[in-house]
Amino acid sequence: MAKKIFGVYLAKLDAPDSEAYTRLELPASPWELHDAMDKVQLQENEELYLEVDDYYGFEYLSPHLDGSDISLNELNELARQLAALDEVQGIAFEGLFSIEMQKKISTNGGIITLQDLRDLAASASADCCHVVDASSDAELGRFYAENGFVEELDGLSDDVFEMLDFGKISKALRAGENGTFTRNGYVVQHSELVTVPPCSRELPKKPDYLFRVTLGLHPDLDADQTVTLTLPASAEELKKAQKQLDADGWEGVVVLAYDGIIPQAAEFADLPAELETFNHFAEVVENMPSREKQLPKFKAVLRICQCSSVNQAISLAERLEHFYFDARIRNYADLVYDELENVIGDRQAEELRQCLDIEKYGRILQQGYNAEFTEYGMVTRDDFQPMDAPWQDESEVMDMQIT
Repeated sequence: MAKKIFGVYLAKLDAPDSEAYTRLELPASPWELHDAMDKVQLQENEELYLEVDDYYGFEYLSPHLDGSDISLNELNELARQLAALDEVQGIAFEGLFSIEMQKKISTNGGIITLQDLRDLAASASADCCHVVDASSDAELGRFYAENGFVEELDGLSDDVFEMLDFGKISKALRAGENGTFTRNGYVVQHSELVTVPPCSRELPKKPDYLFRVTLGLHPDLDADQTVTLTLPASAEELKKAQKQLDADGWEGVVVLAYDGIIPQAAEFADLPAELETFNHFAEVVENMPSREKQLPKFKAVLRICQCSSVNQAISLAERLEHFYFDARIRNYADLVYDELENVIGDRQAEELRQCLDIEKYGRILQQGYNAEFTEYGMVTRDDFQPMDAPWQDESEVMDMQIT
């Protein structure tokens, strides 16, 4: 799975502190991006409020991203590039960033755009620079001297070599190559930077697949073959995947990447061990009536019922019509206003709400309906029983078994 690069807070631009918000880790998969929009409930012609609230190992980028006019898709693409860098390439990126900053200071006051950062990330992965494991001039100078970068030092005895001022050697060479020290090494650029195509500000369209998993063999097996499955898949496709991985069932197979129309499914599914059962779950989701409309409701039900298995998720999907869902209601105030509006009308509801103890009345309504609030909206059962109470048909089965 991709490492975390940025943590972002998302809400509507005109109501950044409302209950319709979410927090997302980047890079995010296509379906995770659209799931975030379900939580924020961003409508057509509404703008997104985005704030980076965690930079993990990239705190030095904060001045260039904090408050910037950047889109979620652009930032996610940068995060994807950075997540793909290995340890040495990560040091190279930081070094190239520092070098570029010095250039920008003399030309435009040190302004680095998100496009600049994407170019630097691509350049780091393309090996446009050298990285030396040195954190000081003394270490760097010794590296240069020991590795033949200073011809005048060839042939010196060990005793004389150790008497050299390595720091002075380093400073002399650094002056001509415009290198820089980072937190984890020394970086010097040796070729032109790579330029990547601009990234769209708009989120990509919803994927044409429901679920997608990339499988590979456990690292201990020392094999690099992988296979990507789009679910639901046929039995023949599942067998073909096992054959491509040369696996006995799913023994020794691990999930390298997951993306799904229900992102939290990765939390309760034991993949790939339960892949056949999960494939059936994918079929249930595919055949869900009015799927586009029902998905926020289903995701809310899964969250409230603390779904912990694929079979439980299938059972909840089959019982989805017995839940009531309202995406507009996220808290006591929303619930109280909705109740009053239905009883006495819009204008009077607003007037009366100003005279009520919202939290107290909201709690009474919530307990009466046995309602639960989620990041997607409010959920209740159609029999208004607690979420964990047995259903009537289940009780009848239990009575028959006791009798």
